[in-house]
Parts: sequence; C-alpha cells; structure tokens
Amino acid sequence: MIIVWLLGLVGGLAAAAYGSRRAVTAALDASRTSNIPPAIIGLTVVAIGTDLPEIANSIVSALSGHGDLIIGDAAGSALTQVTFILALLCLGAGPIHADRDTVLATGTMTTIALLVAALLIRDGLFARWEGGLLVAAWVLAIVVIERRQPPSTPALALAPRQTDGSTGRHVAVALGWLLLVGVAATVVVESFITLSDEIGIPQLIASAIVLSLGTSLPELVVDWTAIRRGAVAMAIGDLFGSSLLDATLAIGIGPALRAVAVSPTAATTCLIAAMGVMAASVIAGSRPTHSRPSATLLFLVYGAATAAFIVGTG
Repeated sequence: MIIVWLLGLVGGLAAAAYGSRRAVTAALDASRTSNIPPAIIGLTVVAIGTDLPEIANSIVSALSGHGDLIIGDAAGSALTQVTFILALLCLGAGPIHADRDTVLATGTMTTIALLVAALLIRDGLFARWEGGLLVAAWVLAIVVIERRQPPSTPALALAPRQTDGSTGRHVAVALGWLLLVGVAATVVVESFITLSDEIGIPQLIASAIVLSLGTSLPELVVDWTAIRRGAVAMAIGDLFGSSLLDATLAIGIGPALRAVAVSPTAATTCLIAAMGVMAASVIAGSRPTHSRPSATLLFLVYGAATAAFIVGTG
C-alpha cells in the first residue's frame, strides 16, 4: 500500500510541475497579447503560477485540518527557493545576474512576513483573520515593490516569444492547466499525509524538508527555462517573488478559509525559515553576478536551516 501512495506522491508532483510550467507559459502569452508590464507579470503571474502547488496544498490541508502541512510546506518552500533552487541554477544555468535592490527588498519583506506568521501562530491556532492578514500583506508587498521600480528600467524582462491566438484563448488554456495543478496537488497532499503517518515522521518536519522540495519543482523547471532563454531577471524575480508569496498568500489562504490548529513548534519553523531567507537575500544582493561561490554559500545556508528544522522541531 505504501508503494501506491509513493507513486501517487511522485506522480502528483510531476503533474503539478508540468501543469505549472504550461499554465505559466499560457499566462505569459496572455500578458504579451494584452501588453501588461513585464515587472507585474514576473512578480504576480509567474510567481503565482509556479507557486500553485503550495497554494493548493494550503487550501487542501486547511480543509482537511492539517495545519502543520501548511506551515511546513510554505515556510520550507520560501527557504528552499532562494537557497537550494537558486544554488542549483547558479551551478547549472549560471552565471546569473541579480538586481540587488529587488532581491533585498523582496527578501526583507519575506523575512518580515515569516516573523509575523510566527507571532500569529505561537498560540497554536491559525485563525481565519490571521490568514486573511497574510494574504492582504502579499497584495501590499507587491504594490510597494512595484512602486520602487524605476519606470524606465523594469525589474523583470521577458524573453521574446511568438504568440498565436487571443488573450481570452491564452487565459482559458492557463485555467485548464491550473485545474490539473489543483488536482495533482490534492493527490500529493493526501499521499504525503498517508506516508508520513505510515512511516511515523512528524508532518511538520517532513513537509518543511521533503514536501517543500517537491512543491518547489515548478520554480526549478520554469526558471531554468527562463535563464536558458535569456530572461534571467524574470527567473530571479520569480524565485524571490515565489518565496514572498509562500510567506504571505500561500501560508495564509488556507487558514483564511478555515481556521486550523498547529503544533507548538510551528512558529519555530517560521523563525528558522526567516533567518535562512534573510541570509540568502544578503548573499544574492551582495554581488551582481552569481556562480559557483554563491551556490556554495546558498547550499550551506540551506543545510544549516535543514539541520535547525530537525533539531528545533523534532
């Protein structure tokens, strides 16, 4: 029986990653035909598209009463994307050029959001108003970041691409792929819950380390492709934008629909992730170009945070 759930987990993650990539491509085509500014696309459409597994996990986990899965996956993904995934991209697709101001601003906001989340859930309950507050914080953060961008220098640039069809058609295609991601994420969550219970691993630790890696696959796939196509700024914007989204909208949207209980160590998970994100932001913002040296430092941050997850929440 464990084999069946393991296949469901792997298959669900693969389907979610594939669906996310196709949904993002369709959404970007829609943006091109409607002339939406690239910066807005990178920080909203691409980030939301690649973060759909975390968003779906938050909703499904809240409705099924698994609060620790929300915290572990969202906080773990916020950390994983700007450390482990960025390090892989630096090694395999680099050298990578990063906009210092955007990285530091987004990373700082993500850190603050995780600290706020830790404060909100310290009583063991993730209330609906608390989830709503974090969702609203994402909207506010996007507005602040967009206003910081010089009008003549967009934060994110999209690689040229020939698009056919109307905006409405691209939107319809994107919605179809989003449906696949939602179904796949539901399979992933149910499989993960069952496997965690069977093996006896605490869901908070397992989701912060294992599930977060799986739900971060869309960022790796999409951003690797973006860098290969010359849209490096979009890739960096997506990684840090997704991390911000994890710490706000993804972590809050499920509890905003239904309040959930969390374990006493859930707040510690958010605190550890906050420190890791801030360290990664400093590394990414300390130099304009990143390759092997930056990757080494980012891997070290990820390793230290993972060890802290095990010790602090075990």
